[in-house]
This record gives sequence, structure tokens and C-alpha cells, in this order.
Amino acid sequence: MSPINESIRKTLAYFDLFGYPLTKEELFAYLWQPPRISYEEFIPSVPLQGEGWGGVCNEKFGHYFFSGREGIIENRRQRLLISELKLKIAVRAAKKICAVPFLRAIFVCNSVGAGLARSESDIDFFIIAAPGRIWLVRFFSNLILKFWRLRTYGKKRKDKICLSFFVDEKHLNLQSLCALKDDIHFMYWLHQMIPVYDPKNIYHSFLDANRWTDEYLPNVKRISRSVYLGQLKEGKIGNAWRRIWEAMWGGGYGNILENQAKQFQLTRLKMTLKDTATRSDRSVVIEDGVLKFHENDSRKEIFDKWKLRAQYSENIYD
Repeated sequence: MSPINESIRKTLAYFDLFGYPLTKEELFAYLWQPPRISYEEFIPSVPLQGEGWGGVCNEKFGHYFFSGREGIIENRRQRLLISELKLKIAVRAAKKICAVPFLRAIFVCNSVGAGLARSESDIDFFIIAAPGRIWLVRFFSNLILKFWRLRTYGKKRKDKICLSFFVDEKHLNLQSLCALKDDIHFMYWLHQMIPVYDPKNIYHSFLDANRWTDEYLPNVKRISRSVYLGQLKEGKIGNAWRRIWEAMWGGGYGNILENQAKQFQLTRLKMTLKDTATRSDRSVVIEDGVLKFHENDSRKEIFDKWKLRAQYSENIYD
């Protein structure tokens, strides 16, 4: 199998895990470690309907998938519809917290960001804070969303907001959070975020800080997610409110409040989270400028399944 077909096979194997076929444009953009190739050179490599290469790939309604997996086309349609509805909820929730002092941007990530949400899915926020104020941002974001009953709580997760990932502007590079070499799920995850509040266009700085993924996903920049139709605009009242509090809490007094917010929240964290933070799998991270609370991190499991799926398709269709 040629290098480009090998790359196509590995890419389809990953998205097949989630029942998500790709269009020709998406397939090119999401190619996993492809040879250097332009889109114009790539087009002849993609099979027409029913042809495949060695039977591994098929096309229907402009979507590409492994042969015998036509059913995932309808799965994609349903998941995208559900994700779009949850994005509207995400925008409403973002409106409640976008005026939080020192909050700089809100991205939707995980299943909703990737267009893979199920009806019972929650909505994950990736929040960027000003340097040295990450615990204050987390405290007020949690408080406000709980007040409006928008925050996940216990088993109440459907259509609720999960605040599981915070970074500050000095820690936009997430390479150190990879769980393993060639962390395929993490790299796709990183490029499947949707900015819903980003008045300073931090999203582009975020992508620039993570250019290390170019070694694996050199074409992914063709997928533009920086402009979402529902993205919030910064209001005058919210902007003024934020400026007042940031002026008051920008110096030494703010440092005291940040430390108090940190100690208060650390005492309330589950012991399982604190224990997991000591492991090397990077599922839970509690560090300066980075708070990541994915206790049930599935990256290693997804990586193993992807390897098996890719190997299986190679053995079957070689």
C-alpha cells in the first residue's frame, strides 16, 4: 500500500471508532502523518464510489468509510444535529460567565466540539484565563453556572456544562499533556475545539502554540473552526464590569484572593482526583497555569483500539 493510502487507512480507522465518515475535504485535512502532498495531488488517490483500493474504502453521498460501514453516514448526521443543538446551549451558558474577571476565552471541546455528541452527552468547556488568575476564573465560573443550574452535578450531565479544563495564556502549548507517544486522540481533540467566546482571538495563538502537531496533522489547518456563527460578542456592560474588577484584583490583593480560591477549591476536590494527579498518564493535571480534571481519561484505550482497527483493516484488505 502506498504511503498516501496508508495514511488514509489510518485516518479512517480513527474516525471509524466513533462512527464518523469523512468528506473528501475532511479526509485530506485530517490525514494522519501523510507524505508531503497537495490537495490537487491527493484527489486522484481517493477512490470513486464502490472502487476502493483493495476494498478497504468506500464512498457514498460524498462520505468515505471502511467497506461495509455505510450505516455510519446516518450516525454522523444524527450526531451533528445533536451537537448543533448542544452548541446553542453552550452559547447561552457562555453568556453567563463571559464577564468573569480574568476569563479570556471559552472553547467547546470533546464530543460536542467534534460533532460526536449523543443525546445524553454533557457539554465540555475549555477555558483560557489570564496568567496567575486561573483559580479565580474556575471559582466564579463554577459558582455562576451552578446558580443557573447549568453545571454538571452527580449524575445530572445531559445538556449541562462540564468545566474540566482550564489553562492560562502562558500555557497554551499542550504538548506536555500528551498521555503517550503519538497521542492521536489528544491531537485530534486539540484541533476540534469551537471558540464560542474569544474577543481577543486567542484561538489563533492557541493553534500557533501547538504547531508541534504539524508533524502528525500537517493539513489540519484547512479546517477552520475560528468563526462560529453563534460566537459571542463582547458587550459594553460586561467589558466594563470585568475591567473594574480586574483593576481591583490585578495586583497583590488579587494574588491573595487567587491563593485563597486555590486553597478553597483544593480542599473540596475529591481525593480520587488528587491521587490521579500524581500519576504519569496526564489525565488529571493540577499545575501552575493548567487545571485538567479528566479522571476517566480514555486516550490510551482509544489509541489501542485505533491500532487494532488499523491493523485489522490492513490484514483484511492488504
